[in-house]
Amino acid sequence: MRLFVSLPSRVKVVAALAVLVAGLPALPASAAAAPNLQLPFPCGQQWRLDTWGHAPGLDMVKEPDQVGTEGATLSAPAAGTVNKSYYHENAGNVIQINHGGGYFTTYLHLQSRAVSVGARVQQGAVIGKVGRTGPTSNNHPHLHFELGYDANGNGEASWGFAGAERVKPTFNGVSYGSANNQTYRNVTSRNCGGSPDLGVLDFYLSDDQNATGATRPVFGYGNSPMVPITGDWDGDGTDTVSTYDPTAGRFFISNNPASGQAQYTFLYGDPYGVPFVGDWDGDGKDNVGVRMGIGFYMRTSPVSSATETTVSVAYGDTPMIPLAGDWDGDGKDTISAYDPGTARFLLSNSPSNGQAQYAFVYGNANSLPFVGDWDGDGKDNVGVRMGSGFYYRTSPVTTATETTHSVPYGDAGDLPVIGDWDGNGRDSHGIAR
Repeated sequence: MRLFVSLPSRVKVVAALAVLVAGLPALPASAAAAPNLQLPFPCGQQWRLDTWGHAPGLDMVKEPDQVGTEGATLSAPAAGTVNKSYYHENAGNVIQINHGGGYFTTYLHLQSRAVSVGARVQQGAVIGKVGRTGPTSNNHPHLHFELGYDANGNGEASWGFAGAERVKPTFNGVSYGSANNQTYRNVTSRNCGGSPDLGVLDFYLSDDQNATGATRPVFGYGNSPMVPITGDWDGDGTDTVSTYDPTAGRFFISNNPASGQAQYTFLYGDPYGVPFVGDWDGDGKDNVGVRMGIGFYMRTSPVSSATETTVSVAYGDTPMIPLAGDWDGDGKDTISAYDPGTARFLLSNSPSNGQAQYAFVYGNANSLPFVGDWDGDGKDNVGVRMGSGFYYRTSPVTTATETTHSVPYGDAGDLPVIGDWDGNGRDSHGIAR
């Protein structure tokens, strides 16, 4: 198998946040105009906005009396590209959107994230749910929101990132956050656009692990914020690209994605699960699964069947990203996990006992992990996408020795796509953007 990133108070933020805010430089006069945002919630909802001690950052809770804040839908306040989507040790689940012109919005403490890095979103698109993750949430459901400006446009804007300048956001033409300890009651969302026209995902695939560009014709399949998955759905020895729609929890499985048609489509699990793929029974055909909370749910009925059967197991902690691979060469994939905060892989041949047979750090924290068989020996290995590079770990997962093969491919923010496109037994890379 192969990945997928995969995929969410009314309190004063702790002193560490205040220190970060203090002493930031003023916005230069030459800066481009800030985006005219809408409130990041569905049309007609009313929210209270508080600056507390970190203006122009805003803490947002739902009116009246915060009821319904936890689990509330988070919507993109303007069109843009997802710049960051990960778990931060202090801020919890974090999303950042690049709106162009050097402006970025950042969202902290989310219960869940529905978009991956590189996803193009339109105003009103569902990007996650409001929560209370991370110690700086003080376990109080709220959205911490910031608009940041980065003159270099390199994505290092806003909370917890160097080179940032926080600026007052404007929602529906009204500016907020000019001073500390301000409260704005019953602010109504005018984020009322229709269904967003989301961009088509384009896939660039290569049969060569050394290739720096696509060796196959580029094709489009699915729309953002769908996330790519790949698998051998029909047992012919080759993988094909498919997609998962997190907003609905729906899989679109294709044996020929270049045609734009899904042979099999079905709902599985709850919306905003994190998808993964593997061959659970050793029949040579891949199947799907979703991670929800700390549970892995594996669909055991064939993708060609409308019947749904499931096996499940708890493994790892909530922020971890699900993986699956055949680590011992027995022809069956087992679920495993990647901890983005520590860059640690926790690989298991028997996840039902809760133990990892192999655990090691590889790459940098908050990289995008992937899995594949790099040498055709029937055993999977891991890799990470960092910036615009693919990094294959070529030493066996059973050894503490680290050897690496790396290749630049695509741009930072592109989603990694891994599979055996030509049936030679060796996986190679691709990107979706």
